[in-house]
Amino acid sequence: MNYKYFILLFLPFLIQAQEVEIKILSNNINTNGSEFNFLQVNKKTAYYSSATLEGDDYQSAIYKTIVKNGEWEKGRYVNLDKSFSAANMSYLENDIWRYFSACDIIGNCKIAKRDNQNTITQFLNNKINLENSSNTQPHITIDNKQKVLYFVSDRKGGFGGLDIWLSIIDKNGNYGVPINVGEKINSDADEITPFYNNESGTLYFSSNKKGGSGGFDIYTSEGKLNLWTNLKNVTELNSKYDEMYLTFFAQKKGYLASNRGDTSCCNNIYSFQYSSKAKDTIQNNAFVKHLPLSLYFHNDEPDCCTMKTTTNKTYQEAYISYFQMEEKYSKISKNPIVKKFFPDSLQSNFNKLNLILDQILSELISGKKVEIQIKGYASPLHEKQYNINLSQRRIASLTNFIDLYKSNIFNSYLASENFIISVISFGESKSSDKASANPNDKKNSIYGIDAMLERKIEIIDVKLIE
Repeated sequence: MNYKYFILLFLPFLIQAQEVEIKILSNNINTNGSEFNFLQVNKKTAYYSSATLEGDDYQSAIYKTIVKNGEWEKGRYVNLDKSFSAANMSYLENDIWRYFSACDIIGNCKIAKRDNQNTITQFLNNKINLENSSNTQPHITIDNKQKVLYFVSDRKGGFGGLDIWLSIIDKNGNYGVPINVGEKINSDADEITPFYNNESGTLYFSSNKKGGSGGFDIYTSEGKLNLWTNLKNVTELNSKYDEMYLTFFAQKKGYLASNRGDTSCCNNIYSFQYSSKAKDTIQNNAFVKHLPLSLYFHNDEPDCCTMKTTTNKTYQEAYISYFQMEEKYSKISKNPIVKKFFPDSLQSNFNKLNLILDQILSELISGKKVEIQIKGYASPLHEKQYNINLSQRRIASLTNFIDLYKSNIFNSYLASENFIISVISFGESKSSDKASANPNDKKNSIYGIDAMLERKIEIIDVKLIE
């Protein structure tokens, strides 16, 4: 078996300028084999995976470690039953089930769970463990009071190689049909080791896509489920080697696995901690962590059925009318992702817009010049020129909102060009191929999630000019 591939199967938006301290864990944890997926569950307890050569095959197991005298002790083997190899422990501290990868001797992996009394081991159903595919690296989390299982699979329907998928777990413990987290995350390369940071609303994962620092790099994206912003390479954690299995324990502290340093074949576990200076940097640039910010619209809004490029409506008006259609969208689409879109993306992003504008105002008052860059989009439902004009109306609704914000507080800054708004209208030219252009298929071309995600404007960047 190829060792590196075996490990691969078992396998708050942070500003690049942040200072981070990275330390290799002691020999109590790191051995001559390969250690990865260090999950600290409280101040004194953690689990991790370790792979060693057994005959001609690499075998992985899960270990439990505790802190003694300020250092992690040598791990004790955790018997999870029913597999040649086990790895990738993931669980919620107050939950009965612990999830893990269970693989046979030739590396075929399934996702299993075992109760916290170590009496019952179950493989998840065939929705998750789809036949003729490898399914591994489970990560269980809570999103808006609902359990979500992220995992890695090479099943059909992805973007190529290994992709990250998710399944929503209902209150009765039933697993929803797996959903690909989307092209903002997945590519034709391998995307692995997902970890969702609930505090920052951020997904961390590793990918060997082109353009990274080398090998597998850690990337991050804000959002939820399959609604994500553009990727950020977490450059301060990456090297020319492989970095993967990132987990957070506290806001600025976590762990990762890497074959950097004096080991080219095998992973060691490292801790990382961001400095207090990095925290100050985020606070002083509070709007940056929300970018790019997508602001969404109902179909053909504002001002349907016109070729005008301007509107008298504000984005706030468009947002309110769209949000009031949540029940209609949910009823027609029958897609749980659509229902979540309204509070998690539409409403949440409108709130972030107000935070960004307040921060811009603060920068203007301090004497800085500010340039905001906005792009407009449309779904492919109408003809090209109509959609270009429609995206311009959408941008105009935002500029109207800015003009009127807090009783015209920005007007003097706009007039003096200390506050500059730069716009680009794409229309449908950048829309996804997944969005339906069939006017007779309203369920997908209007009320489907792919079309909903195309009807937007984006604040791409906010630049400060001294």
